[in-house]
Amino acid sequence: MKINSLHRISILLLLLSQCTLFQSFYSQNAFHFNGYLKSLQSITIPGNADTLSTSNLIHNRLNLKIDINTALSFRLEVRNRIFLGDQLKRNPGFGNSIDQDDDYINLSKLWINKSTLVIHSIIDRMQIQYSTNNWDIRLGRQRINWGIHNYWNPNDLFNTYNFLDFDFEERPGSDAIRIQHFSSDGSGLELAFKPGKNSDTHTAGLLYKFNKSAYDFQLLGGIYKTDLVLGGGWAGGISNTGWKSEFSYFIPFKDKLNSKQVFVFTSMIDQTFAGDWYVSLSGLYQSREEDLNFLTNSINGTPLSAKNLFPSTFSFLTSISKSFSGLTTINVSLLYATNRTILIAYPTISWNAADNLQIDLTGQSYFSKITSAYGSIAHAIYLRARWSF
Repeated sequence: MKINSLHRISILLLLLSQCTLFQSFYSQNAFHFNGYLKSLQSITIPGNADTLSTSNLIHNRLNLKIDINTALSFRLEVRNRIFLGDQLKRNPGFGNSIDQDDDYINLSKLWINKSTLVIHSIIDRMQIQYSTNNWDIRLGRQRINWGIHNYWNPNDLFNTYNFLDFDFEERPGSDAIRIQHFSSDGSGLELAFKPGKNSDTHTAGLLYKFNKSAYDFQLLGGIYKTDLVLGGGWAGGISNTGWKSEFSYFIPFKDKLNSKQVFVFTSMIDQTFAGDWYVSLSGLYQSREEDLNFLTNSINGTPLSAKNLFPSTFSFLTSISKSFSGLTTINVSLLYATNRTILIAYPTISWNAADNLQIDLTGQSYFSKITSAYGSIAHAIYLRARWSF
């Protein structure tokens, strides 16, 4: 199937018509609607640099919230993506690989799955919420964010994300029920349950948050699939330097002979300097050793888990960013992993062209120590424009 300029224009008009339809509700106080339309052009170059492939992603998001009354609300968010380009031909199973909804209810739809065109939609938020001064109860597909660290979150039991997937700012959600109670002293208690499709895939946890000596602490315990889990974390500062850490300890209660206990710990420090310079240093330790297959899948954006946040026992990440006049930001991140001595360079330039228009240029380069020297694995360049409404 050949995609010409007319097809591209037709697709954009279809997405814009959705925006116009929902915008008609915006004047009503009970309805809140927003979203965005993005175009992401990418070029991928393999390590040997003998060929390159291009692709284009048209990414549309629609967010609708309805306030039923002062305490009760409903939220629905849909993610639509249209993939075009050479990379589809090089990966015949691409459509099926993104049509993976492992939650309790399948809310994913693969509309078109061809070698030159893939169209996919998923409802990644659909929840009803009851909220008062002391209570917040949510039922349905939602994001349960228990993480503290900016990049790696062993406390994020319900919906772990891959920070290399920069085009998914909202991050994954889970089919779950979450009950929160807030106390007058700033502490809070949370209970969450995510049902699995069988008895070995349930996740449930209890989280307690409190503040002491200008630090925010949290403690958690629960069941993570076939493991018992205990964990916690903190966020505070040492002078002008921020400090965040979290850990989780996974203890198998099924198949104990063939399963191992896993300890995951991550910590970071960050500081903002004069002239809008920002610097962060992060480290990750995982007692579980990963195999090569997991390594390959992770680099290509496969969803990770709280037990497997990156394919290495030790990983280190440094990030430096600089803002210019509040309109342009340059960020450079370097990640080093000890297993197979992986090095990833991740630079980004972002420009706020208008109040509702952002343009960014991102690169991702992967290197590994094959023999005695580093060898190139792959490089990718992404040009993205985002219009918000």
